[in-house]
Amino acid sequence: MKLSYKAHGKVILLGEHSVVYGYNALAMPIKSLWLKATIEPSTILWMDTALYHGPFLAAPAEYDGLKYLVTKLLAKTNSQQLIKITYTGKIPIERGLGSSATVATATARALNDYWQLNLSEKEIITMINHAEMINHGKASGIDAATVNSDNLIFFNKKNGALQLKSKLKASLLIMDTGDLGNTQKAVKQVHTIVANSISARQNIKKLGNLTDQAKVAWVNQDKQQLGQIFNLAQDILHSFNLSTTKIDQIQNIALANGALGFKLSGSGLGGIVIALCANHEIAEKIADLSHNLIVNQWIEEI
Repeated sequence: MKLSYKAHGKVILLGEHSVVYGYNALAMPIKSLWLKATIEPSTILWMDTALYHGPFLAAPAEYDGLKYLVTKLLAKTNSQQLIKITYTGKIPIERGLGSSATVATATARALNDYWQLNLSEKEIITMINHAEMINHGKASGIDAATVNSDNLIFFNKKNGALQLKSKLKASLLIMDTGDLGNTQKAVKQVHTIVANSISARQNIKKLGNLTDQAKVAWVNQDKQQLGQIFNLAQDILHSFNLSTTKIDQIQNIALANGALGFKLSGSGLGGIVIALCANHEIAEKIADLSHNLIVNQWIEEI
């Protein structure tokens, strides 16, 4: 028996960092970025990835979240059959595109189907979130919610995920700076600043409020307003020292060439940036002008 499950990535539009403090966040699935987990029988518990080929439980520490998932699910089955898991497809790691949540989702759902465990949706999401906690130290749950959705997600830790099926009728340019982000470092950095600054705590609240405004702008198909919200959010994220010289350079190019709004997405300190554009042509122009500063780009019609 051989079985596969394919999961997609995600991008956070608004609310990164503030979502950790209980405020709302807005995120969307990126179908063009995906990863597939394929399960088949084996004589040893084995893993094949682009970077590691070997015994599953002997994999390096960066695979600890996956080790937890496989061990947890293996304990739920009565099968003595060992397996090989092969991962194909590619999502750039440590860029804010949800790579670890995507891998965890593909793994958990493939194993659930392979071993016919009939786990509930809540059980699966809980395990994925726990794997995320192992990977990142602290996880809001938004990555797991979004990579497991086909629609825009309005999310907070208390109420979970609300799916929004409406379209903005705009183009979102996603650009990879090629610089690795560091979620743990960024979260700790923001935590330290917030703990020692009243104005920083107010800015976290403002980020949450901007997300609420963004939801209204999206539903009303108000691209101009959403662009302004992007720019305000970027100012706040910049105040937490999450931007970089390269991100600032890309921002200047984007805003000078027709972007309605621009911001980093995810933890910051590198990773990806997003530019809201009125149409595909503007997005292509900005990507072309930024080519010396980025290693890849994707345009999503939203």
